[in-house]
Amino acid sequence: MLVLMVVVCIADRFGSLTSARMTLHEVLSPGRLVLASLSSSVASTKATAIPASNLSDGEVAELQNTLLQNELQRRQLLIENARLHNLVRTTKRLEAADVVASQHLIEFVGIRANVLSRTGLPHALTEAIVDAGKSQGLQRSQLVVDGEGLLLDQGKDSGVEAGQKVAHGTAVVGRITEVSQWVGLVQPVTHNEFSAAVQIVKLAPQGAAYGAKGLLSGTGEGTCLISGIPYTEAVAVGDEVFSADIDGVQGPRLYYGKVIKAEFSAGGQWDIRVEPAFRSEELTEVMVVQQRFNTTRTSARENAQSPVSRGVTLR
Repeated sequence: MLVLMVVVCIADRFGSLTSARMTLHEVLSPGRLVLASLSSSVASTKATAIPASNLSDGEVAELQNTLLQNELQRRQLLIENARLHNLVRTTKRLEAADVVASQHLIEFVGIRANVLSRTGLPHALTEAIVDAGKSQGLQRSQLVVDGEGLLLDQGKDSGVEAGQKVAHGTAVVGRITEVSQWVGLVQPVTHNEFSAAVQIVKLAPQGAAYGAKGLLSGTGEGTCLISGIPYTEAVAVGDEVFSADIDGVQGPRLYYGKVIKAEFSAGGQWDIRVEPAFRSEELTEVMVVQQRFNTTRTSARENAQSPVSRGVTLR
């Protein structure tokens, strides 16, 4: 052993072991590669060998509901992030102020409604409604709605009126176009006569921020388009689209969908296409968004005690 060690040391000093090292590395490298490949294959097999669980219908429905709630929460956080980002940007340009909070003059509430039909008022249902209305002295014109669209089981008796927005969660489905005593007809956002003021919310590394405002209208082909946004504004595929107002009044931000196409048009504006945030074939229940006047603001007692009458303090 002592002699072998002496020989190795002498050979290494004169560089004789360099070629031997290279030869051993080349011989052993294929084996190392094979072992690495086998290890990767085993890991992949373990990752994919997990058997799929046999879920019941109830468990599937529960998972779908959880996914829906998560998506609604994501949208709410997105618009809240954009609101806070805009608030911080605005606050930086203003002096600090002590503001006394007061009640809102306009409140927005939702009336739950079931979807009776997706193709308007069926003949059989029409006759049933008319027969029921006759017993209460109502005429046919007060009971029947004409046209295509989603038919809801809420009407004038619930305060539903033409023009009110209809939503599924926070996603806009359309608006009420016709209403009778007990039913209402919804014009979907994809209808070529639908239009609404919207605002783009841009996703950026520093967070979401309000973008340009425009007019959303249906194409009649399952999508929507946004017009009125000049090419100087920043728009990109993947941007989110929210309501700019609700029938001209500032209110909760409702979600319309996602930008799937953004190209320059010949008129110096963006050609923007939007994919709606809902599927009509999956809707069973929706919400009619109503504006209500806050009557507590109009009473003399509330006005006398209202912090607004005392004004705000600036500093």
